[in-house]
Amino acid sequence: MSTANYIQRVSDYCNQNKLKFTPNRAAVLAILHQHQQALSAYDILAKLQQQQQNTKPPTVYRALDFLLQYHFIQHIESSSRYIIGHQHAPFTPQPLLICTDCKSVTQISLSESLKIELDQFAGQQGFRLHSQSYEFQGLCSGCQQGQVS
Repeated sequence: MSTANYIQRVSDYCNQNKLKFTPNRAAVLAILHQHQQALSAYDILAKLQQQQQNTKPPTVYRALDFLLQYHFIQHIESSSRYIIGHQHAPFTPQPLLICTDCKSVTQISLSESLKIELDQFAGQQGFRLHSQSYEFQGLCSGCQQGQVS
């Protein structure tokens, strides 16, 4: 999906749900969509400053907070970077496969039965989940092939 189409989809979703989708939020989301890789807040700031020179960190962080709240983007806890979220409504966080060599990030889907099983397992341990963020680290197929050569 093109960046323009994705921004329009998010804008439509926000309008339908009475959420304020500001130009700054759209710009941050567009940067993440265009780059299709994990970026830090300061990477995003640098790219945004190329478009709007006077942009300050709080502008980016406020946009990121909004985009995270509604799952338009995901925060990679292990590297404090951000990626574009699942691109179809309802917008929900997805488990991540993170390559430890090339740093590529791939979103995957877990079956509902596995999610329920994980929730039940946590409950059996006396633990109540309030967030289900899954990050799996390893080697992508490209990096595995590079190690074999």
